Amino acid sequence: LKHTLFSYRVEELTAALVEEKRLVTTLQTDLENHERQNKIFKQVIDKFYHIRQSSLDIFTDASWEEKCECILDDSDEMWRFQNDDDTSTSDYINSLEAEIDTLRKSANNLQNKLRMGMEIENHLKKKVSNLKKKKIFSEDKIKKQISALLNDHSQYKIDITNLLDEGYSELKSITDSVIEKINEFEMSEKECNSKSSSVQEKESNENECRDVHINADSGPASITKINDPVFFTSSASECGETSEALAMALHEKVETLLLLSQQDERHLLERNVSAALQKKIEELQRNLLQVTNEKVKALMELAQLKQELYTLQEKMNEGKHLGETVERRTVQEKDGRLKNLLKKSYLTRWVGGSDDYEKPSHHMDFARMKIENATLKESLESMEHLLSSVRRLRISLLEVKELGEGKSENSMESLERIIVEANLVKTALGSSLPISWCGETDGSYDEKMDFVSGAGFEMVELLIFAAHLLKDRIS
Repeated sequence: LKHTLFSYRVEELTAALVEEKRLVTTLQTDLENHERQNKIFKQVIDKFYHIRQSSLDIFTDASWEEKCECILDDSDEMWRFQNDDDTSTSDYINSLEAEIDTLRKSANNLQNKLRMGMEIENHLKKKVSNLKKKKIFSEDKIKKQISALLNDHSQYKIDITNLLDEGYSELKSITDSVIEKINEFEMSEKECNSKSSSVQEKESNENECRDVHINADSGPASITKINDPVFFTSSASECGETSEALAMALHEKVETLLLLSQQDERHLLERNVSAALQKKIEELQRNLLQVTNEKVKALMELAQLKQELYTLQEKMNEGKHLGETVERRTVQEKDGRLKNLLKKSYLTRWVGGSDDYEKPSHHMDFARMKIENATLKESLESMEHLLSSVRRLRISLLEVKELGEGKSENSMESLERIIVEANLVKTALGSSLPISWCGETDGSYDEKMDFVSGAGFEMVELLIFAAHLLKDRIS
């Protein structure tokens, strides 16, 4: 705005300068005309002076002013002629003298105007040069301030990236330590089970063995990605009227660009939301197909178990021990729960055991092995979904940090949405269980969480903590 005012003022001054030049040219033309007239008047005065000197028989040279004074000082009788034109001649001389006075005054006025025009022209030239210097100084200052802001922005970006890398390394070390502790626990449990006697192992198997219960819960809730546009703005520091006006113009341009970028980002957000919804629908369809296949397999295994139960009931009369075993297995099938598929006691029972249990439990052990395999695959898929969700939230948090410091309201809303999404992921981690999950009867394992959920909780807690820190910093 100030630059526009300067340009408008320069145009006005240029127009005034052109007008003054035109006026000076006119004055010069008038001056030339007057000089030509003065030359003619000088010739007339010289002629009258020559007539006067001839009548007085005096031939002396004098200047033009002296000649005029001599002619003006002469009496009227001296210039009286014998013809009838004396009166007209004297009148003509008087008119010439009056015209000479007028020309002198005009010449003085023209000289004064010319002098004033030159002074105005010099003043305008100085003012234009000063305005150009101020403009160059303001542009240099604004460029320096913008470069400083860009340097600060890049430094903040590097610091945030380093902070997130440190958090990721710490989280990775925590995950590695948790996995290491799980491996140590499994090794210690294996050693304890190898030292126990076969009788205690059988009793433990009889007390702990339960049938398969399939619990098909949904996977982690999908979280849509939200790109809240925000644009970084800054105004230069004020230094005089010129700097304030330039800063105001720059601020208006930045606001216009911000509105355009917000419209583009809103269209991009709508496209991303549509793509995310389509992806979620496909994922739900795949999960539904997987659950359906698992249910069909479970029904087939249930039919096989019923057939085996019918065969065992026919052989109940062959021995009391076999009858008690069949009765115990029937109670286990009615209960429909599996305590722990990853215990080493089941592995020893699958690998080898008593000959009395080997044949009737073959199909049951095979089903357990398939369910354990499905559990491991499901844990890997849950880890992939968890990593994608955490990565999406981390990228959203980084975008808020990079672009959201200019407008605190939009930044606060974005941070609130990120915190809500993180809490949803946390809730999904607590509520989502694998298909083969079952309740624990042992008190020491009631509140113990698997390593996937533990790592997920740590990641989500770290993201929520970073979001709260950024929220406090912006507010």
